Amino acid sequence: MQFEVIGIDYDNRIQNFMVSARADYEWYLEKTLGSEENLAIQRDIIRGSKPYKNLRADLKLGCILPTIVLAVRGVDQSALDKYDMNIGFIKATQEDLNALQGVISRSDPDSFDIIDGLQRTNALRQTFDELGPEEREPFLKRSLRLEIWVNIAFFPLAYRMLLLNAGQRPMSMKHQIDILSGGLANDLQDLNGIEIFRVKDHKRRVRPGQYHLSTLAQAFQAWMQRSPNVDRTNLVVETMVVDEALESLGIDLTSEDGNQRDGFRQFVEWLLALDQALGDEQHRFFGNDTVVLGFAAAIGFAHKNETLNERLPTAMAKLIEEAQGDAAKALGVETFEQVRRTVDTKRSNVGEWTRGLVFRAVREYIMQDGTSSMMDCWVQSASVA
Repeated sequence: MQFEVIGIDYDNRIQNFMVSARADYEWYLEKTLGSEENLAIQRDIIRGSKPYKNLRADLKLGCILPTIVLAVRGVDQSALDKYDMNIGFIKATQEDLNALQGVISRSDPDSFDIIDGLQRTNALRQTFDELGPEEREPFLKRSLRLEIWVNIAFFPLAYRMLLLNAGQRPMSMKHQIDILSGGLANDLQDLNGIEIFRVKDHKRRVRPGQYHLSTLAQAFQAWMQRSPNVDRTNLVVETMVVDEALESLGIDLTSEDGNQRDGFRQFVEWLLALDQALGDEQHRFFGNDTVVLGFAAAIGFAHKNETLNERLPTAMAKLIEEAQGDAAKALGVETFEQVRRTVDTKRSNVGEWTRGLVFRAVREYIMQDGTSSMMDCWVQSASVA
């Protein structure tokens, strides 16, 4: 078993020392045995949830868990008491770190409480139970990062834990992807002809290839969930969508013939080619977020459908080839505008209706393997709206 103390900090709000540490799974699982039951105010252990099923699968592949927060009682903290609590960045000596390492390691499981990481601990235990005998030893040697609050009293412990859990309100899928959008921009910025605007840029689209980052983030969500309407108000539906997206991402991350990044990048490459073919005069077509989201959802739907996945590359190649001759005709821009003007604004949400129109039309074009024109697809899509 391995356990290593690597640093100390002091929290002036709850007046307590915190130790930063690393441990292998074997040390952690032994020291927290029964800790799930130590605090009556801990959340119930979630069993059978799809996200935690995915987490257990990832653990078997060697993923690194977020830092787990523990409390330990009855520890000799003389190695800590010599440090000035008002120093913002404490530099402990190796001698004192080794002393803390020893006294914490000698603590028995009854001395530990899990402040934040109950579900992750349960996932670790379940994963270990699911492994075969030959897989268990290497699994137990993997590393885990820890925050350990030393000799923390119950009331500051409760405050610390409740504060952490109060911040764990479910984030919508849209919110989570918005947070990750900076990485999305970095991943796409090397595509030829693309220019990505961030909120702080205060720019507007004036030519093909220019997109707001928020539009691309929503397009990624629409592509991933295979639906053009990305704003979810129904929590049950949102949870189902997130579960499906997690499974989809997990599968693609381990696929041999590509991953989620390559699939979405391919969509953006197709989008750029069509956008550039339309030229400056028609730059408003893909400047319309509803069109981009509808396209993204349809491409994502085909990407994940076994039958349509085979037709997708040839259909898009044909559409791009025709667009390079007469883009407005190939995309049926005039027909699209005519159809869109028929929507009853009193009975329908125009944005939602338009996204659905684009989704159905592009999906139909792919389904027909590019043998039907986009003009025909717009009309057919409108007839089932």
